[in-house]
Amino acid sequence: MSNPHFRIGRPAAILAIVALAGILAGCSSGSLTASSWPGLATDGKTAYVAFNQAVFAVDLASGKEQWRFPKTADRSLTLFAPPALTEDGKAIVGGYDKAVYAISAKDGSQLWKFDGEGASQDRIIGGAAVSGDFVLVPSADHRLYALNAASGAKVWSFKTKQPNWAAPLVVGDKVYLGSLDHNVYALELATGSLLWSQDLGGAIADTPTLAGGLLLVGTFGNGLKALDPNTGATRWTVPTKDWIWGNPAVDSGTAFFGDVSGTFYAVNVADGKVKWQLQPDGAVSASPSILNDKVYFVTGTGTVYARKTADGTAAWEVSLGTQLLSHPMLAGDTLLVSETGTGPLLFALDANSGATRWSYTPGK
Repeated sequence: MSNPHFRIGRPAAILAIVALAGILAGCSSGSLTASSWPGLATDGKTAYVAFNQAVFAVDLASGKEQWRFPKTADRSLTLFAPPALTEDGKAIVGGYDKAVYAISAKDGSQLWKFDGEGASQDRIIGGAAVSGDFVLVPSADHRLYALNAASGAKVWSFKTKQPNWAAPLVVGDKVYLGSLDHNVYALELATGSLLWSQDLGGAIADTPTLAGGLLLVGTFGNGLKALDPNTGATRWTVPTKDWIWGNPAVDSGTAFFGDVSGTFYAVNVADGKVKWQLQPDGAVSASPSILNDKVYFVTGTGTVYARKTADGTAAWEVSLGTQLLSHPMLAGDTLLVSETGTGPLLFALDANSGATRWSYTPGK
């Protein structure tokens, strides 16, 4: 399985790239305008945030910076794919400079660098996935790269028809990749050989979720789809009002997700029936997180919501006053939220009350 602390980041709006690729023909959404967003990961003790020119490691107990990579800002480097954390202490992150970096999670030193296929390599927008000896990296050059986790050497690559913006899901010896070419691909982990593919009629910008024996995939076209993970056959579809950027979080047989119209859904995994839905104050373009009986999600207008999983009733909500495009992430009873504005980069909120425990601003 892929690293349980890793949640892939979703591109919040590189609409110019999308338009040039010609992959969203027939789709329409002007809700998202940010050009970059923080990528967040945690191992339960440290938060790792990739944003702009650096990856920042922040102590969860104190909110203090432990290290940053690189130590000196490099204007040629832009990072916002969430770091993927390995069991042997690496944080692996791809950049807009078309390279993949393995960084020591202990001190931020560089362990290896993968430069890809030379001139053909393109920007790394989505996060990587880690499974055993493999690091799987989606690239805008229409490829998924499988790298050796110890050395960064390429093991294999798989080519799609359009860019790939999201980390794949690894389950046992299979890899499930959603692509902007509208397809979900099932691959053999060891070799990258294609097992099956399925066209879902809309671009896919986040990682599939496996729950209840079904592969749940959000699209830019036809809402949330449930696929048979062995064949790719569609079992049910939940139409949505607009694009789904994030992937669903699942708890007790219910899938929770939002769309960029500003609708948040709770759906029964077994049959795709909507249990409840609500309208927050803005677009929901990030994946939610779940703890006990609460589901947490954020909006593009800057509000963090905690809602009861049973019926969507309010637990608490708090406004942070700026765009929230990255997945909120739980570390125990602390909810980590990254923002894209000029204020603090990272907030640690009490998951029970929404109170701010600390905030982190680089350089302060």
